[in-house]
Amino acid sequence: MSDFTTVYVSGKIYWAKVFVPVLNYEKDGKEWAFDFVPDDVAFLKEHKLLDRLKDQKGPMEGDYIHLKKPEKDKEGNKNEPIRIYDADNVQWESGKAIGNGSEVDLKLTIADFGKGKKKAIWIKAIRVTSHVPYVSDEFGGMVKSEDKPKKGKKVLEDLDDDLPF
Repeated sequence: MSDFTTVYVSGKIYWAKVFVPVLNYEKDGKEWAFDFVPDDVAFLKEHKLLDRLKDQKGPMEGDYIHLKKPEKDKEGNKNEPIRIYDADNVQWESGKAIGNGSEVDLKLTIADFGKGKKKAIWIKAIRVTSHVPYVSDEFGGMVKSEDKPKKGKKVLEDLDDDLPF
């Protein structure tokens, strides 16, 4: 018998691809995805999910959990997109990207399918409580706003090599 628990957690979001589904890792479907640095990992401890926590990388400020939601369920039916709200609980403008380090509250469902089966974490909703604007680097990647390259500055200009490009 399955057991479903709703949890609410706060933290920071990184690499948010939550408006348009992107190709998944296996390249056999699309998903909405982001990395989440929780303020407190007690919910992971309580549900025996600490193994999902990954070591800090890149601009993230702590260990993180990668969360994703497939565009389609196992039967091929479309899943509802992740609901996203601002700090006043007003639906988020879909054209307004969420930048690295934005503070969020998440509504998650933890599904326990029984002994011997892996638990699932489903993303229900995101509330952005402190928005960091999305900033793109010269190569189309996302950076934190304080790391934004200066206008006209070439990232590769300091290379001291004879490569022809």
